[in-house]
Order: sequence, then C-alpha cells, then structure tokens
Amino acid sequence: MTCGIANAQQTTLAFIGNEGTFQDHNKAALGWAQKTFGAKVIPPDDLAKADLAGYAVLWWHDGDTDPTSLLSESAEKALNNYVQKGGSLLLSAAAEKLATELGIESGIPRIYGPGADSQAAGVTIREDTKDHPVWDGFNREADERIQVTSLGYPKSSDYWSLTYVEAITIGDCWETGSNWADTVGAFVEWTKGTGKGIVFGMGWRLPHWTEDNKDRPTLEKLTTNVISYLAKRSVFFAVNPSGNVITTWGAFKNLR
Repeated sequence: MTCGIANAQQTTLAFIGNEGTFQDHNKAALGWAQKTFGAKVIPPDDLAKADLAGYAVLWWHDGDTDPTSLLSESAEKALNNYVQKGGSLLLSAAAEKLATELGIESGIPRIYGPGADSQAAGVTIREDTKDHPVWDGFNREADERIQVTSLGYPKSSDYWSLTYVEAITIGDCWETGSNWADTVGAFVEWTKGTGKGIVFGMGWRLPHWTEDNKDRPTLEKLTTNVISYLAKRSVFFAVNPSGNVITTWGAFKNLR
C-alpha cells in the first residue's frame, strides 16, 4: 500500500455544497472526492448542526457558480469555529473568495468564468516552498512547472493582482506565454488568524475537474497532496495506532 493511499484511507473528508444543484465541474470534483476519500456531502445550511469534528478536512469547491450566497451567518460561524479549534479547510475554484467572506483574508478577491480556451496552466514550485508537503512525488526543484489543465477555467476566483494580504503563496502561477509568479494568489495558505487550524486556497485555472481535462491525473495528485497535508495538520485527523481502532488526534490528545 502506498503512502498516498494510506493517507486517503485515513482522511475523513466532507465536501460542502448542495449536491442537487451541481453541474459538470462540481459533479466531477465530488465524484473524485468520494472515490478517493469516501467524502460525505454537507449542504451549507447544515454546517451549523453537523458534527464537523468528525472530519479532518472540509472541502468547499465550486466550479459552477459563485457560492457567496450560500455562506449564511450560521454557516460562517460554524466554519470559523471548526478552523479556530484546529480543523483544516480547503477552498477551491470560486469558493476561494470565501476566505475574505470568512474574515480570514482582508484582501479583495475577483471572480470570473467559466471560460474555454487552449491555454496550458499550472503552478511553479518556489525556492522558499520546495520542501512543502504539497510537492510530494513531484520534482522538488525551484522553478519546476506542474501542468494541471489546458482547457480554460471553471467558475473561479483568486487574488489577482497581489490583492491578498494574509495569504502565503505556496506555488506561483503560470500559463501559456505568461509567468504570473505570486501575483495571482491562487495556490496559497492561511495560518494567521485561523487559530489552531489552517485554510488552503486553490483558485484561478487550477481546479479544472471535468473528465475532458487531459491533465486531470496531475491535478488529482496535487489535490491529494493538499488534502493529505491539511489532514495531517488537523486536530481531527484519523489515526489508527493499534491497527484496528480508528480515533482522531483530538480524541487521542484528550486521553493523554
């Protein structure tokens, strides 16, 4: 069993959204999350009453529409409470802008799309982040380019150009003919103002989940790394110390 498969089996993942409204992009992302992590769907309106501590990672992805209207006051409170206590949150595609709505980022995001073109695009490993866990299995060299799409972009958001304030850039962005470096603010993490938890943003052209994306295997690998990294940082990460008893880091710590 590979380390990646083991991490996936241990990671409890919730996928946030109203499944009945999902279109192509969201259906594709959810299908992969269910197959890879056994993800459970939590509608935004149910966040306040759900047992979020049962999940190492919450993933809010929206490649179909702007999800801002789905973030009610109660949902916002539930997500912030989860993160502050030590949970991990992944915001991707148009949902990256929710970092601002949640008060985690004070910068102003943009939102756009979807759009179709033949631009190849991806992330570049930075010198200051080449040892970051999200690059596991890739060539960990500064300026190494990782291509995750050549189809265009889903409904998405980011912090172009350099409008983010609290975010830390993990990977620079590039597309055919352009090196945008850290100006896009689309492969970033937040650890300031997040209490014991962490929030990761993955916007711009990057999270293109439809089946016709020939680079989807690379996107899957990169996203698996991100989710596994977030899971290990979460106090709710599932561990199996005895080989047959599943608990969480949070419960484990309480026993010490």
